[in-house]
Amino acid sequence: MTKTLEREVAQTVTAKRQQLIAIREEIEDLLDYLDVVETKARDAGKPRLTHDEVKQLFAE
Repeated sequence: MTKTLEREVAQTVTAKRQQLIAIREEIEDLLDYLDVVETKARDAGKPRLTHDEVKQLFAE
């Protein structure tokens, strides 16, 4: 009985750890998306630079 209980607890712990990993990955993705949305909102209405213009600015 004890070994069966230990196995069940170990399986439950493993499953919960996998759930935590998945949740952490999802949170990281959501935070990245939030960064993009905040940046777009902050830069709204500002002039945009082309790729070539940016290359010229940083090539100097």
